[in-house]
Amino acid sequence: MAGIKGEKMNGLFEVREKVDLKPCPFCGGKAYITGMFIPTADGDEINTYLVGCEECDVSFTQDWYYKDIVRKWNTRKGEKDE
Repeated sequence: MAGIKGEKMNGLFEVREKVDLKPCPFCGGKAYITGMFIPTADGDEINTYLVGCEECDVSFTQDWYYKDIVRKWNTRKGEKDE
């Protein structure tokens, strides 16, 4: 989704870079990642990423860096967070 200069972006966007997500740590279901443009009070916007499970609906968000949210999703108890 490409924006036009000066156009207010608001909504969801597809994460185009290939992402390898592990299955859900709670139910083993298929995981997904989605990007969101969130408007701020000063008229700007931030990128937020939502990662979750298609089966049990567990999810969480992370601002700016999708690689951080992928790393957090893929880290399991007892594994080193790389």
